[in-house]
Amino acid sequence: MDGWIYFGCHKQPGHYLFSEGMGSLPYGSAARNLTIFDGALPPQDDRAGYVAAVSRLGGWGFTALAFWDYSVDARGGCNSVVFAPSLTIEPAELLTEAQARFPQVFGRLPQVVRLKTPNAGGNAP
Repeated sequence: MDGWIYFGCHKQPGHYLFSEGMGSLPYGSAARNLTIFDGALPPQDDRAGYVAAVSRLGGWGFTALAFWDYSVDARGGCNSVVFAPSLTIEPAELLTEAQARFPQVFGRLPQVVRLKTPNAGGNAP
């Protein structure tokens, strides 16, 4: 799987996968399997919107930027995820690139997305 992918709402409720330019990914695409991460990657300790967690998905070859997103659908489980085809991209660069590659998403948000500050004390299990 190559390229940047957005997973979330676009113009209507419901989570879908999109390529840059907000083109829908074909149903036969291997990227369709990324939907298993729905609701699993945004910060789990706080449901506040627009605070992004970064996850390295080694087996998939992606780094994910994920946040609770209530801009299209106000229900509790709504989230947005940007998958970058890199395992080494830095979080700040990931956020900047995500904003540039998916302006349709970030332009509709009621506030700026910020990166979650990691907890003191090390890595998660």
